[in-house]
Parts: sequence; structure tokens; C-alpha cells
Amino acid sequence: MSELTKYNDYISKPMTNFQTALYSNPMNQLVRDQSKINSNQFIFNHEVTPKFQITDQKSSGRCWLFATLNLVRVVAAQKLQAEPKDLEFSQTYLFFWDKLERYHRSIRYYLSIKKNISREFQDQYLNHLFKDAMGDGGQWDMARDLIIKYGIVPKQEMPDSYHSKSSSLMNSFLLDMLKNDLTILDKSDETVHDELIEVMTDRAFNFLVGFLGQPPKTFDWIYNSKDGIVELTNLTPQSLLALCKFNPDDWVSVVNDPRKENIYNKYYQVQYLGNIKDQHVGWLNLPIDRLKLLTKQSIDQNKPVWFGCNVGAERDRDSGIMDIDIHDYKHIGYNNKMTKEEKLRTFASLPSHAMVIVGYHSDVNNMVKRWKIENSWGKSSGSDGFLLMTDSWYSEYVYQIVIPKSLLTESELKEMESVHKLISPWDPLGTLA
Repeated sequence: MSELTKYNDYISKPMTNFQTALYSNPMNQLVRDQSKINSNQFIFNHEVTPKFQITDQKSSGRCWLFATLNLVRVVAAQKLQAEPKDLEFSQTYLFFWDKLERYHRSIRYYLSIKKNISREFQDQYLNHLFKDAMGDGGQWDMARDLIIKYGIVPKQEMPDSYHSKSSSLMNSFLLDMLKNDLTILDKSDETVHDELIEVMTDRAFNFLVGFLGQPPKTFDWIYNSKDGIVELTNLTPQSLLALCKFNPDDWVSVVNDPRKENIYNKYYQVQYLGNIKDQHVGWLNLPIDRLKLLTKQSIDQNKPVWFGCNVGAERDRDSGIMDIDIHDYKHIGYNNKMTKEEKLRTFASLPSHAMVIVGYHSDVNNMVKRWKIENSWGKSSGSDGFLLMTDSWYSEYVYQIVIPKSLLTESELKEMESVHKLISPWDPLGTLA
């Protein structure tokens, strides 16, 4: 028994009263530490301006696109002197092109895997592809490439459809159609593959028009500025992007991967992860304190920060507060002792959601205590749609940020010029937000 003494705080203790309460009540409410909520007010002494109304991704996995366009609209409003009330760009527009590009790239990747991956490992790669090739999740690099290629349009030019707000039926149909196309390619001669892929992609386009609407090629745009109403005619998605002065290449993705085999200050890519380019999704791996400093510096420059985190961990749904031990399991006999590295290795914690950091609160010593989060779950979530993340929660559950490239040092930028290692697509950090 002596060997077990160090685990005394882990061994379950009698909890008859708790068992009785648990039978009829949600567990997270029974173990909620109210003091964590009381001590974290939604007050922040550094916030990005202008401030916007919250957005709502509905029953879809488009958080990465919402977070991206919530970042774009802040930059656009600053450059155009636009009033934030009605300024929103179409998430469905980028969603359409992502689905089409993803369909085409999945076909190309399938053929590449069949040709270039040894039979011993093919099944592992193909099982990963078959599982969720047409899902909604995405990464910053994918959003960046979509914007570069297709530009942006106002929300009113391509509003949400039924299937953009509730995407599961559309995704299931597209995945089934994709698998059918892959089977056809298996049975066809390689000399006709290019022609077949073009036909298959065109058909996917036509279905997407039905699901999501026709992407506009030109449009007029009216918005309120500080100097009055501005009316612009015959815009294209690319000309609107140029007008907003948002250059996607000015922003860079940085992660905190604490696993020992993925050393810091190196650039990594996830194999076969992406939507447009043959180049894989990639990022620079840095210590968590460096991520925090970069986040603070970006907000100090009045620029929000796109970030990926494990949003389901230690979050109080009612208040929108995310804090370590906000659910106190210790007093009922359970103590999770896993480190951030161990949680990542076991998939107990991984990046599951993308949002935007729009502010922070620091104390008299300029130490950040909490961060203000703009979510995309509508106003009923958290505090009018905003969440609060404590600095300790940031350390444990934030995995990725997107910040202005200008904030990186010369040596950090130099590391991004070459890939240190390719990561497998089923890696926990390959999870799409």
C-alpha cells in the first residue's frame, strides 16, 4: 500500500450524496466553482476597436471561416472608416469555394496516395481520407488560400442558406458522391483521369450551387462610413479584398506543441492537410509564453488574433468563463494529473474550435490576467456572445494563434522557410477547427 500513498488524492472517496445528486442533475453544474465565475468580470482595459456584433455559425463547423472573416472585418473597418453595425462578409461564399476545392483536392490526394504511398501504409491514409474528407473544419492556411484565390463578398450578396446553417446532410451527400467518384477512377484508365476529374468537379459545383447558392462575380456595395454613406458599383470579390487592404500573407500561424519530439522554433507541416494548394498546412512551433506575448503585442497594435483551442475544456457554459478548475472534481475523488503534452498525446485535449481574441485585462504590473474572446455562436452564448479566457486557461488549452507576420523575429521568420518535419494527417494537431 505504501506505493499508493502518493496517489491518495486520486483514489475515490465515499460520495453517496454526490451520487444521489448526479443521478438527476448535469455534472458540470454540480462541480462548478462559483468563485471562479465571481472573480472573473467581463471587464478589459485593452480592447481592439472598432467593436462588432457577434456572429453565429449555427449548426455548422465553419468556426475557422467565421474567425477569419471576423478578423478581416476589423481590418476593413479600420481602413475604410466603416461603421461596424452592418459590416459583415459572407462566410457562405468562402464555404462554397472550400467545399469545391476540397472535393477536387481529395480526388487528387486519393490518386497520389494510391500511387506514392506503400501498400503497407495506404489503408491508414485512405481511412483518414474516407472518414471526413468533406467535413466543415478548417485551418488558417486554408482560409488564407481561399481569400487569396477568391476574394471576399459582403454577407448580403451571398447570405446563409439552409445547408450552410445546417451542413450535415450536405456533407454526407458530398462524401458519398466523392467515394463513388473515387471508385469510378479506380476502374478507369489513367489516360482519362484528368477529363473525368473535370467532369466530377463540375458536377460538385452544380450541387453546391443548389446547396449554398451561386457565388457572385460582380456586385454593388453600400456601407456606412464615419463620413456618411458610401456606394460602390461593379465590384468583384478580388477588388473588394484590395479595397479593404487585407493581405492574407501578412499574417502567420504559430502553434504551441509541447511534445518533446516536436522541438520549438521549427516549422512543421501536416501531410495531406489543405484545400487549394498542393502545399500542406503548416506552422511555427513556439513556447506558450511566446504565443502570449505575440497575442498581447498584436492587440496593442489594435489587431485581433485568430486562435485555435480546446473550447470544451473547463468552460462554464452559462457564464462563458474558461478557467482552470472551474469544475472542481477533486472534492468528489477525481484529479486529472495529465500535463498539456499528455493530454495532446492521448487526444484528451486538442484544438477543436477557432475564435478571435479581441482584448485583455492586465494588472498594475502589466501582467495579463484574462483575455476577451469573440465567438461565433450567437448572442445567447456566454456574455452577449463573448467568452472570457483566463491566462492560466490560455497556457493549458490554446494551441494556435494567427498574428501579424511583422511581430516575428528575423530568426523565427527564417525558420519558416524550410520544413523541419512532416506530421501525419491523423495527428491531434492536424484536427480541423
